[in-house]
Amino acid sequence: MKKFSWILALLVLAFSMTFNSCRPPELEGAIVHLNAGRDDQALELAQEATVKYPENPEGWFLLGRIQGKKGMVKDMVTSFDKSLGAGNTFTKEIELEKNSYFGKYYNEAVSSYNAYIKLEDRESEKAKKLLNSVIENFQNSLLIKNDYMAHRLIAVAYQYQGNNEKNLEYLLSAKDAAPDTILAYIELGYYYTAKNNYQKAAEYLEQGLAIDPDNVQCLTMYAQTLDFADRKDEAISAYKNAIAKNPNEKALSFNLGLLLNKQANAIEDDEAKKKTLLEEAIVYFRKAYEVDPDLKETYDILSTLLLQLQRYEEAQEILDEGVKRFPDSASMWQNYSFLHAKLGNTEKANEYYEKSKQLSGENK
Repeated sequence: MKKFSWILALLVLAFSMTFNSCRPPELEGAIVHLNAGRDDQALELAQEATVKYPENPEGWFLLGRIQGKKGMVKDMVTSFDKSLGAGNTFTKEIELEKNSYFGKYYNEAVSSYNAYIKLEDRESEKAKKLLNSVIENFQNSLLIKNDYMAHRLIAVAYQYQGNNEKNLEYLLSAKDAAPDTILAYIELGYYYTAKNNYQKAAEYLEQGLAIDPDNVQCLTMYAQTLDFADRKDEAISAYKNAIAKNPNEKALSFNLGLLLNKQANAIEDDEAKKKTLLEEAIVYFRKAYEVDPDLKETYDILSTLLLQLQRYEEAQEILDEGVKRFPDSASMWQNYSFLHAKLGNTEKANEYYEKSKQLSGENK
């Protein structure tokens, strides 16, 4: 029994010596140094090994591990790629290493971002360091894996820094990283809207709607940018589409009413068409009024349009409520005065006109 154990031990030793003898001495030394925490010496020997044995996948894998540990992310990815190019021996190990480092840098970036958001003083040195940490860590994670959210949050960090060029660069790279993600196009729409480049904003929002035609946020922005870009007919159609998807958004109906009113007032030689547009504008101002009865401007414009079209009964209904809700509004009392003049109530018309002038004088 003892003899058998002795023979087995010799066989294990022999096998171990045979196996290790297949590994270049530079690699053996690199592993020893790495395990002992001597990363610089390990790196030097691993580099020598890859120069001498460029077709050895273990050499490149070990070099990548050391580079990752030293924060040399770009070099790590290159070494891992060369290991895989030399053979698939370390495929699983490389995937684990890459996922581990991606998670490390990604989580550190998110932590810095959350810490920045909580700061009261976002102009402080601490705030600047946190934003730099967000950018640096997300950039490291992107060296490992192309990720939409990493691009997006780098863009946000540059926006906070006031770096418009980099902000746009990463908004575009986010879109390229996830071309089927509508939020990427919405954020480009926001970017160009803020720059008053409404044509460009509309282009990206239109691309977003090709991905998700029912997205309410994108529909709303698209209608507004077409309006701002003076593409009025397209804007009217887009507003109607957005309202159909989001009937409770008061701004949509109000803005469409304004646009139709503007279109009507631009007509000089077609009273029938002008009246049709004004009547349609009234429909949408009524929708805005129904959604939010506390919006003063709706009462002002809606009552004016109703008076213009001689729809006095409807105008009185709106103005009766309007002067109760907004008793200090000079314009409301002025319209109320005009209404009563049309109804033949001269005394009330004069009283309300004087009230309007009084309020107007106080507001100056």
